[in-house]
Amino acid sequence: GPGAGQAAKICNNMMLAIEMIATSEGMSLAAKLGMDPKVFAAIVNTSSGRCWSSDTYNPYPGVLENVPATRGYAGGFGAELMLKDLALATDAAKSVRQPVMMGALAQQIYQKHSVDGHGAKDFSSVILQYLKT
Repeated sequence: GPGAGQAAKICNNMMLAIEMIATSEGMSLAAKLGMDPKVFAAIVNTSSGRCWSSDTYNPYPGVLENVPATRGYAGGFGAELMLKDLALATDAAKSVRQPVMMGALAQQIYQKHSVDGHGAKDFSSVILQYLKT
């Protein structure tokens, strides 16, 4: 029906934002624990943590070639655009009284990322929230 395309887009992008944050957290923690990020990514991508954000668009610099992480997070789908879609998703969820707790948290993480000056970078740059600590 009318609006189904927009609903699919914002729900899909909400899921993608959550996946990217989870991938960023896991990759950053593994590196802090002394694991080689490429080795950890290979383990994840053959086990239960595998997702598009880890195997195709990994945010950790140097893990994959030809992704924004290798170009200083230039190009790709902007973090500000992801934030906009997360706001649309959480607003839509409120309108139908559907809890989206992870979506709301993802919105806050991307909001901080934007406030920190990374809004024009690719959305995978959200890993910078974890690499700076």
